[in-house]
Amino acid sequence: MVKGGLPSVVLVTERFTTLAKASMRGNGVPDAPMVVLPKTELTEYVEPEAVRSVAQAAVAEIVSQWVGDNGSRGR
Repeated sequence: MVKGGLPSVVLVTERFTTLAKASMRGNGVPDAPMVVLPKTELTEYVEPEAVRSVAQAAVAEIVSQWVGDNGSRGR
C-alpha cells in the first residue's frame, strides 16, 4: 500500500519491532510510517480504561504519521 501511494501506517507491538523493520526493508519501504504498540501483556486482562488509553494514543500517533508535522503524510 505504501509503495502505491496509499496512506498507510504499520502497527506492531514492541516485541515484533525488529521483525517489522526487517520486513519493511525487504519489501522496499524501509521508511514506512510505523506505530509501536505496547507489549500485549500490558493490554490483556486489564481494565477497559487501560486498553482505551492505549487505543487513543495509537490513533493519535497514526493520525500524526499520516499528517506529519508539515501537513503532508510521512515521517
